[in-house]
Amino acid sequence: MENSKLIALLRSLDNREWRSLQQMVEAPFFNRNPEVIRLYHWLDTHRPELSGISRKAAMAAVFPYEQADDARLNHTMSFLLKLAETWIALEQYQNDPYAQAQWLLRGLAARGLDKHYAFHLAKTRRTLSEEPQPGSTHLYQRFALEIFEAERFVQRSPRQFNESVQTATDHLDTFYLLEKLRRTCYMYASQAVVATPYQLQLVEEICRFVDQHLNDLVSPAIEAYFRIFQLLSKTQADADFEALKQLLAQQSGSISREDLTDIYQYAINFCNIQIMHGREVYEEEAFNLYLHTLNTGILLISEKLSPWHFKNMVNLALRLHHFDWTETFIAEKNHLLAPEFQSDALHFNLALVYYTTGRLNEALEHLQMVEFTDVHYSISAKAMLCQIYYQQDQYNALDSALHAFDIYLRRNKLLAENTRAGYLHFTSALKKLLRTPSANWPQLRVELEQIRILPARDWFIRILE
Repeated sequence: MENSKLIALLRSLDNREWRSLQQMVEAPFFNRNPEVIRLYHWLDTHRPELSGISRKAAMAAVFPYEQADDARLNHTMSFLLKLAETWIALEQYQNDPYAQAQWLLRGLAARGLDKHYAFHLAKTRRTLSEEPQPGSTHLYQRFALEIFEAERFVQRSPRQFNESVQTATDHLDTFYLLEKLRRTCYMYASQAVVATPYQLQLVEEICRFVDQHLNDLVSPAIEAYFRIFQLLSKTQADADFEALKQLLAQQSGSISREDLTDIYQYAINFCNIQIMHGREVYEEEAFNLYLHTLNTGILLISEKLSPWHFKNMVNLALRLHHFDWTETFIAEKNHLLAPEFQSDALHFNLALVYYTTGRLNEALEHLQMVEFTDVHYSISAKAMLCQIYYQQDQYNALDSALHAFDIYLRRNKLLAENTRAGYLHFTSALKKLLRTPSANWPQLRVELEQIRILPARDWFIRILE
């Protein structure tokens, strides 16, 4: 019983939600079965863990005056589960005023209450038009509203001009362009991180259309995602990055919070890729983007910061020699991470600070405390460990670490090929460094500089210099 879908759902409820569901269970409008009410109250006595419950005890509580079998208890549990699922749906419905407006309009139209319908249609249109930061969901809601009105108008006045058809089509175009570019950027970017079988369709046609109508776009988010796709797909996209920065500076107030979060993440990722290619000018660009998103909270999701962003901010600050800022940031902002990431983030990033500032033994101590909850932390920690072993002349330990790192890179199927290839270049370069006489290091430096993606490129150059 403890492993049932009903118990799993009930465990997810907090105190307010539990009492709200209780009101629904006890309301005759939703439930007239006293056995369901008794089951709910019996489960209430076992909150919050809902553990130590058995089917025998449940049947004794739910059917106190008669014999019951498993089938009857299953039926009662199933009914309560359906009530709980209905409650979840209603909770979502109550938190979406536009969904309420849509269904109210449908109900009023079905009853022929034209005066009521016209009032609420005008009210909903006005509310939707006043939204300062419309996102794709908002645009779809405007389309859904107008397409329903268009269909209703056709039924009532089939031979008159139907303005709602044009309005609905305009909203559909805007929604489609925004959502299509948004999803395309996601799929394209995912292929660079994790091996994914996405199929990209109509991308060239849509980009050509947007490029030809940049001055006519209703939503600035469409241009933003268009620029982002250029950043993702072009080998040289500096002009698009500058255009994106200018767009954000001028029109971010007209872009939804959800889209702003995505857009800034893509812009930061573009800078990081340029940095990996040795373009140091983008270090300052990425750091400034991070500072802006940190100060405005744009990158916080449910008030939490991604551990990947946390690590990148530390990396950038260290590359720009903001050492005091970095230690303060780690100490003061670690709480922004989800609890399961806080320990690894603290120890890995402190190890990075100590390594960068030459305190190698302290760095090793903190690396040994990292549990590798995230694949990117794992890769970075393994690379840093190899660098420390090299600098401390621990060649036996380095040889073992490189061998283990190679195996990890080749066997881990979650790694994108670019990431895998980059770190395989790292291990290969370090092996070459070990076996190449110092007299031949100038030639080795030329070889390493020709590698397109090489993590820790600056470190190799410093060693060879």
